[in-house]
Amino acid sequence: MTATYKIKDFDTIIKIGTTFGQNWFRGHSKIYNELTPGIYRQRYNNRFYEGFRPDVEQEFAEEFKRKAPSIVSNLPDVNNHLEWLFLMQHHGVPTRLLDWSENILVATFFAVCDDVKSDAELWSMLPWKLNNTLGFWGLPVIDKSPELNFLASEIFHSNAEILRQDLNLKTIPNSPLAFLPPLKHPRMTSQQSAFTIHPKGENTKTIIETINDEKFLTRYIIPKGLKTRFRRKLSALGIDYKNIFPDLEGLAKTIVENGKGLAWSQPDPLKLEKIE
Repeated sequence: MTATYKIKDFDTIIKIGTTFGQNWFRGHSKIYNELTPGIYRQRYNNRFYEGFRPDVEQEFAEEFKRKAPSIVSNLPDVNNHLEWLFLMQHHGVPTRLLDWSENILVATFFAVCDDVKSDAELWSMLPWKLNNTLGFWGLPVIDKSPELNFLASEIFHSNAEILRQDLNLKTIPNSPLAFLPPLKHPRMTSQQSAFTIHPKGENTKTIIETINDEKFLTRYIIPKGLKTRFRRKLSALGIDYKNIFPDLEGLAKTIVENGKGLAWSQPDPLKLEKIE
């Protein structure tokens, strides 16, 4: 079971982020006890659903690729499967990608921005440790990683074993892989995006099953009573909707959020050591 700790104040968030400077972070506005990408969550991953739509992941991906050209023209090459996954994830199609951030404040924002009546969870992970399970230390180079290529292409391929042979892999990857994407979308840049990509199948492992040492994977619970306070502090540090989502929707949400305050009173200076 993943080590879990309770956050008691905002200073602890800063301490975690500065202590684990190479970690990635992910925030959930509710406690889910898992790190599962959208396409593999309970809504799609159950016998009833699979009985009617046995490969919904491929169905969603193919349908998106088929219809997207009727809306926009600047699209990835048809065989650039990873870029198609980025595009789908960006626009809300459930995929095998799981979003992370290199910035703990961004992850904390997603943990506290919603569901004010529920406790939140904040995950901290060293991505290199996850990849060590697949036989290497560090992060893969996108254009040169057969493991990453396999996991991105598997969705569109009818035979995983043939795909493995084509990519000269010794075994089919059975655990998630962490990687840094090219920052082609403004949101990805603002959110300091990172990703894990997850395999499918009965014999695959989750992140929680893969990393069982709290030195490399830890969960923190943020009590619901701290959410509003944390949001104010994040906003003061420039972590708000308009900066996390640099578009008109993000701007509108920030304006509405700021409008909830009735008045402003300048606080007293901090009691620090004064230099004469």
